[in-house]
This record gives sequence, C-alpha cells and structure tokens, in this order.
Amino acid sequence: MLLAFRSPRPYRNWLVGLVAVMDAAAIQLALAPRSAPPEARLMLRAGFTALRDIARSVRIQFDPDPVSDAPIQLTLAEFEEAVKMLETTDFRAERTTKEAWPHFHGWRVNYEAIAYELCRRCDAVPALWTGPRDFRATSVSPQRPADRRPPAAG
Repeated sequence: MLLAFRSPRPYRNWLVGLVAVMDAAAIQLALAPRSAPPEARLMLRAGFTALRDIARSVRIQFDPDPVSDAPIQLTLAEFEEAVKMLETTDFRAERTTKEAWPHFHGWRVNYEAIAYELCRRCDAVPALWTGPRDFRATSVSPQRPADRRPPAAG
C-alpha cells in the first residue's frame, strides 16, 4: 500500500524524501564523522532496514550484506558536486572529498539498489540521486528557498 501512496502536491514523493534524508545522513557521516549527530547513524539503519522490509514484501532481490565497495550507480563526480555545494555553506568537513567517498559509498551500497528499484516501480517523481525511471523525464533539481538572513551588523 505504501508504494502507491501519492503526495497531494506534484513533484513530491515519500520515497524520494527518504532517499534524500538517508543521503544527507550518509554525507554527514562520511565528511564529518566526529561532529555528526548519533541520529544520523540511526536514520541510515532505520531507513535501509525499512527499505529492505518493503523489498522483501514486493519480492525485490537484494544483497542483505553487501561489501562496502560493491558497485553503486551514483558516481564520484556526483558526490563531488554535492560536496562543492556544501562547501558554499558553513558546513565543516573533517575529511576531504576523496577520503569521504569510500565512507559514503559504504553507506549507500546498503540502500541504493532497493531505493532505485522502488522509485522505478512506483513511478516516483524524478529527482537527483534516485535512479532511472521507465518513463522519459529529466530529473527535477531541488528548489531552494531564498536566503533571508538579515545582513551582518557592522
């Protein structure tokens, strides 16, 4: 039933949201493991456990114990682009992009294949880092709100 759940708003999907939150947690743990909140690790574990439960119920085959360097579809270049975006904020990385990649990859290998297949099967809205779809569409880039911080006093 959950796979058929649709958002009342276009360009939103619970599964795309879940992948985004899991990726955010994985990026935080990969780039800044000492300052990452403990909830990041819990989020990833709960997220990929839930995806695996759903996969079993709809008979999607997956590796229950993938090795950390098993292939994933997301590329290092895509990861580097995300890190560059983070560098424009106040995010403080503890590792370089090259050092962080194997850690991020090691987390994502636990959920990427299942998430991509579920997104494909339920025709989730196309979004970055959520895999290919059966219909022709281009990924929709996130729409970020305007920065409305007050100017610095001085």
